[in-house]
Amino acid sequence: MPWEIAFLPDDSALVTERPGRVRLLGADGKLRREPVATVDVSAQGEGGLLGLALDPQFAGNGYVYLYFTTGDGMNLERWRYADGRLDRDRALIYGIQAGPVHDSGRIAFGPDGDLYIATGDAGDGELAQDDSSLNGKFLRLTAEQYRGDEEADPEIFSEGHRNPQGFDWRDGRLISTEHGPSGGDGPQGFDEINWVRKGRNYGWPQVYGPDHGPFEPPLRVYEEAIAPSGATFVNAKGSDWTGDYLFATLRGEALYRLRFEGRRIASEEVLLEGEYGRLRTVVEGPGGELYVLTSNRDGRGSPDGDDDRILRIRPPRGSG
Repeated sequence: MPWEIAFLPDDSALVTERPGRVRLLGADGKLRREPVATVDVSAQGEGGLLGLALDPQFAGNGYVYLYFTTGDGMNLERWRYADGRLDRDRALIYGIQAGPVHDSGRIAFGPDGDLYIATGDAGDGELAQDDSSLNGKFLRLTAEQYRGDEEADPEIFSEGHRNPQGFDWRDGRLISTEHGPSGGDGPQGFDEINWVRKGRNYGWPQVYGPDHGPFEPPLRVYEEAIAPSGATFVNAKGSDWTGDYLFATLRGEALYRLRFEGRRIASEEVLLEGEYGRLRTVVEGPGGELYVLTSNRDGRGSPDGDDDRILRIRPPRGSG
């Protein structure tokens, strides 16, 4: 059950697996059998070892940040990678409420050098509008906080989120995927693509769908549930997809490619639909290839003997 992949300076990569393992994908494309670290997690429901991000100064300090669920809630910790091992350094945030659903889990460094943490509502929508809770928010830590020796007090960057699972930046804009309501007897679908801005409220659980009233409106709404997850902008030059926003989908079992014109979504293409099952995330690698993680052994997929997998995609060039 791979969840996140992040590339090291030597073109190898660290991969988190939800049961609590961090694996090494060599620069030769071979996955090492023995984990570089094991993390004590609570892997119930949608939880476990989730987000991973490398410090912007990783080459000098070796810091790696891990986000995972425990029996007491969600923790953000700083670890140090050296000599092929990843060892725990300290906890930065702990006790964010976790639940059997909607733990979010994605962490990433922004162009400002700050660390952004997406949190879900843990199955309790009211937490997304509760200013005393860190759930249903985008949180932000400064370099002084994430490299410091004290527990961090994160800034609430935005609120009113249900379950954001992927985000990336282009031209200074943070674009995020978000799961809408689905399951049970309530409304189904209404997954979103959002432009996440500081101090804004995205309305959950008061609103969902295209009409957000006084809250921030989504850039795109998918009325039929696709469960959008990890996302990336294509930054490598020279491909037909340069500048496009790609995101993986779980229920949708596909990779979506969005093209922006200014601040609006101008076109959309659906790729790999139904070919590899549930897709957890997509990340741009150091050579411009895209790496996609499948999630078919998470209890909701239909795994075959090759699951789960890391897929590598080379964006087309010169096809117009």
